[in-house]
Amino acid sequence: MAPVAVAEAKKAALSTEQVADVMARAGIQEKDCEGHGGLLMVVAAAVFSSLAGLLMGLDIGYIAGVKSMASFSKDVLGGQPLTDVQDSVVTMVFGIGAAVAAFPPVMDASVTCLGRKGAVIAGGAIFCLGSAMQAVACNLALMVAGRVIAGFSVGLLSGNAPVYTSEIAPPHLRGALVTGFQFAITVGIMLAFLLALVLEDVEEPFGGWRWVIASQIVPGALLVVGGAFMPGSPRYLVAQGKNQEALQTLRALRKEDVREELAQIVQEHEAESAAGQATWGEFLSGDSRKLLCIGLSIQLLQQLCGMNAFMYDGPMIFERLFKSEHAGRLFTVVSGVVNIFATVPGLFLVDRCGRTALMKWSAIGMMLCSAVLATLGDVCFVEEEDACGDWAKWVATLTICGFIVNFAYGWGGMAWVYCAEMFPMRHRTKGVGATTDANWIGNIVIAFLPPILFSNWGFNTFWVFVGTNMLCLLCAVSLPETKDKSLEEITQMFHDWLHPTEEPENVTV
Repeated sequence: MAPVAVAEAKKAALSTEQVADVMARAGIQEKDCEGHGGLLMVVAAAVFSSLAGLLMGLDIGYIAGVKSMASFSKDVLGGQPLTDVQDSVVTMVFGIGAAVAAFPPVMDASVTCLGRKGAVIAGGAIFCLGSAMQAVACNLALMVAGRVIAGFSVGLLSGNAPVYTSEIAPPHLRGALVTGFQFAITVGIMLAFLLALVLEDVEEPFGGWRWVIASQIVPGALLVVGGAFMPGSPRYLVAQGKNQEALQTLRALRKEDVREELAQIVQEHEAESAAGQATWGEFLSGDSRKLLCIGLSIQLLQQLCGMNAFMYDGPMIFERLFKSEHAGRLFTVVSGVVNIFATVPGLFLVDRCGRTALMKWSAIGMMLCSAVLATLGDVCFVEEEDACGDWAKWVATLTICGFIVNFAYGWGGMAWVYCAEMFPMRHRTKGVGATTDANWIGNIVIAFLPPILFSNWGFNTFWVFVGTNMLCLLCAVSLPETKDKSLEEITQMFHDWLHPTEEPENVTV
């Protein structure tokens, strides 16, 4: 990685003279820097971006219900049930498509060609195509192809939407607005389940499963159409040399004078341009490699903490626990509602308490809940499931809900927030692409392993999640806090954190 000496100019706090000098170099008149937008425009742009999370939740949430519908079996499989292999393929190809889209070279190429906002719009359009293919599928091959394309779109969206929001949001609101992406995922999952439940028995004129999937085209189309009215990313515009357009965008997003914020963005771009074109070798070495390892760990741990084990296997656990298929369906409803409402505190606390504080408490809560469940397994659910009576089942139920609460306000949203903030502009697209890829790879692992572990170990499987959440806690304790800092200040903060004994002027970009 090429070191760039930027001395005092790289510091986040700029003097009036420094601001004027940077603005002059950028060809921007200071009198043109008064903001005329404000909170409404920023929130509108963030809501537009969060539609990407809604699409992700819808596509994750519908598949279990659709696969169990008689009309799906009739229309796609000729009345035959899915084999175990077919079941796994239909579920997993979505994650594979997402992992391909989030692969750093693919993500980097998409943003280079389309821009941050353009990549989000393209993701919405591709999602509509994938959903349409699934909705009209008359055989398994077309269904699988549609799932791959929809997965590709969601990979593109999950790697760009949180970053787009982080790049347009003011520092004091950035955490809450990016957490909105996770909130939208939870809403999408719940909506998909309810649609599948309501349309389960519909046969005419089309099978209910087709309506469930086709309905997803509506928010996908809204994402595409809404994109035409949303602002671009000021940081992307500066990187493209469009300083005047970046100025007008910032003015539309802020009420206050934007000259210092724009000067920080321009200054970071100048420093990074002085280092030459960013290369993959540079990205995979020095400070960038360290940041990449941190980001990969965060996103992998978000999956391996165990939340999706409940999402994927919770109904099976409850069916066996209460010896009732109805219990499994009821758990899906309850867990979805708990997940939605427990995400809300994170929206309000992330910019007050900080990202790392929520991650710490979240990890502690999940670790304790996992320990309680594992202990119940050792004491009550070893040979016969009701060895301790009904009270143990209800304790297990409340503890699982407690686990979901702790995930929802903490690691669920904070992983997206932190990874969208931590990389410098020079490597942001590559870094977020790689960390998003790690999230999808972790998703595939957590979809594959827990059923095997639960089958062999039962509730003792939760000792594994005690261990992974201990790693979550250690990770959260070691990370620096990013709240109330601009993205440029975060870049400087991470440099200082990685080089605590180095003089401030020896900044490596």
